[in-house]
Amino acid sequence: MVIAGNELSLTTNAARGSGSGTNAGYGDDGRYDYRAKYKELERKERESRSRYERQLAEKDRRLQDMKSRQQAMEQEERKAREALNSEIQQLKYELRQTRAQLSRHSQENMMYKDEIRRAETQNEETKRRLEEKANELKGAQAFLKHANMLSGADVISLVDRLNSEVYQGAASMVDTFEVEGASRRMDDAAWKRATSATSKTIGGELTQALIAQRGKDKDDYDPILLQYALQTCLIFCCFKICISWAPEEENSQFLRNVYTEIQKKEDQVVAGRWRALTRAHIRETRNPEADTKQIIRELRTVLIVAGCSDEELSTEFEKDLLEITTLAIRVQTAVGESITSMDLEPYILPPGIPFDAALMEEEGGSREQGKKTVGCTGLGLAQLVNGDRTVLVRAKVLLDSAL
Repeated sequence: MVIAGNELSLTTNAARGSGSGTNAGYGDDGRYDYRAKYKELERKERESRSRYERQLAEKDRRLQDMKSRQQAMEQEERKAREALNSEIQQLKYELRQTRAQLSRHSQENMMYKDEIRRAETQNEETKRRLEEKANELKGAQAFLKHANMLSGADVISLVDRLNSEVYQGAASMVDTFEVEGASRRMDDAAWKRATSATSKTIGGELTQALIAQRGKDKDDYDPILLQYALQTCLIFCCFKICISWAPEEENSQFLRNVYTEIQKKEDQVVAGRWRALTRAHIRETRNPEADTKQIIRELRTVLIVAGCSDEELSTEFEKDLLEITTLAIRVQTAVGESITSMDLEPYILPPGIPFDAALMEEEGGSREQGKKTVGCTGLGLAQLVNGDRTVLVRAKVLLDSAL
């Protein structure tokens, strides 16, 4: 193919003009310089390779640095893990040791608790035995104790005071009760019960004297006879309280019989202490109000037989009668509990026996005129020591000459 000269020139100029407005790669003669271009390309390639190698070296350095840090971290992590494992092992060891110690301590505690329980059991047993011995000693001391809580003179004073209160109480009643005489009527059964009751408390002869006086007018009525009857009834009721061992007569008689048998076989110090202890425990069952109501019932029958009103007994005289009852219980306590070296016995005398100055003291009538007793108006007191009887207070009696 043949290229014209003009076309070659245009092509060359175009090639020149394609160098970004310069004559790059072309020599001064206008010819394209391939060597220069090649060198330029080599230089650029070297620069590019140099930059790349620097970048690569920087990346390698960074990578090595990261690896070094990673290795250091791994080493530190390994050391930390080893230290943690070592600490865990140590803690496990210490835990095993602690559990072993706790087990030993638990066993020791169980042993100590067993020893404490055995000691407590022994202490309780020792305490129980000591209490038994103390109770035995206390009981022995109670039976061997000789001292009396009261003297004989104290008991005599109580009996005299009781007799005085009974006398004053009967006198006050006579001044208060209204005489109804024969106007007070009742059916035969009630009258029979009343006369039967008074015959037991004041005696048959005094009961008949009251009945005989029942039909008299008020002006002819003898209040002294009624006073004697009330005194006799009160003394009889107080006597039953003073000698009683228990509120129930059946139990009282049983204990009295037991005491009689003990007296036959034991010394006075033992028998006396048994009596005092027995009656002290039974005393708690006594009710003064109940005893007072029984006294009121007995007095009411006397007033019925005598033909007198009895309304005032439960209103005006209940308090006074309660004081008499309380005083009788004090005498009962004194002779039953407070004196152990001897026996003191309150006594009354039955109606119909001959007068005996050693045992009795006349309340009404005179010794010369009366030969027999009608009733007992005052409590007596006797002392018994080894079978010997001594009268300390003579019983006051009403003689038949007073009727």
